[in-house]
Amino acid sequence: MINVRALGSIGKTLGNDSFTFNEDSMLLINLLNKIFNLEKKGTHSEILSDIIIAINGVAISTKIDESVLESGDEVTLIPISHGG
Repeated sequence: MINVRALGSIGKTLGNDSFTFNEDSMLLINLLNKIFNLEKKGTHSEILSDIIIAINGVAISTKIDESVLESGDEVTLIPISHGG
């Protein structure tokens, strides 16, 4: 099971601040495609440039196409404008 927390305005925009995927493993980009319906919208960079992605509390900035999530991982989606 992979858990996702969507903080602040991201959760409000999506209409939900948490998601659970019953998968043993999954590419991060596939998870993001499912959450944001990126395949339908056609552009990753527009949405992803406005968020910080953390996996198990560690922010990542590169290789989202190659990052593999495993069961038990927690992904946190943090808006760039999130206060201090």
